[in-house]
Amino acid sequence: MPLSKSISLFIVLVVVLAAGMFATQPLAVEATTGSLDKKNKSNFSQSSLLGSYGTAGRANGFQSRSVGVADFDGRGGVTRTVRINANDGSGGRRLIDLTSVGTYSVNSDGTGEIYFLNLSSSGETTPVTYDFVIRTTESGGGKGKLLASSLEAVQREPGVTASLVEESLTRRNGVR
Repeated sequence: MPLSKSISLFIVLVVVLAAGMFATQPLAVEATTGSLDKKNKSNFSQSSLLGSYGTAGRANGFQSRSVGVADFDGRGGVTRTVRINANDGSGGRRLIDLTSVGTYSVNSDGTGEIYFLNLSSSGETTPVTYDFVIRTTESGGGKGKLLASSLEAVQREPGVTASLVEESLTRRNGVR
């Protein structure tokens, strides 16, 4: 094999080995940051959701919007009333009222799930699940716990009026 081909193969081999070393670097960094995250673990629990929260929802852009109130008991129970203003399919709007009862769970990092059974004004019932993250907090969750002042949520199932349902919830201080 000529010397120039040997050198070329050697350079390719060095580049491949170097790329392999760099590819493993994120694993080492991730392992280090993972241990730091354990030290900085948040202090969220079910008691982080307590009181009355105003809700504002949106589905598929402007296809439908909603407003409502959700009341969390701090122990995993939640009730909600929502009015949805949706496209009626013929250029107009229609209003849909929902009453919901459900449960929720909160992970220590401030993420969680809400399970609702919706009862519509037409008498239909539908179970839905929201995944959420607590975005802002205040003190007052008890025993050093954090109290959620705002959340962002996304519904897993298609909604009544559109496929992607997003909801923002903001704590209404002074309202029980």
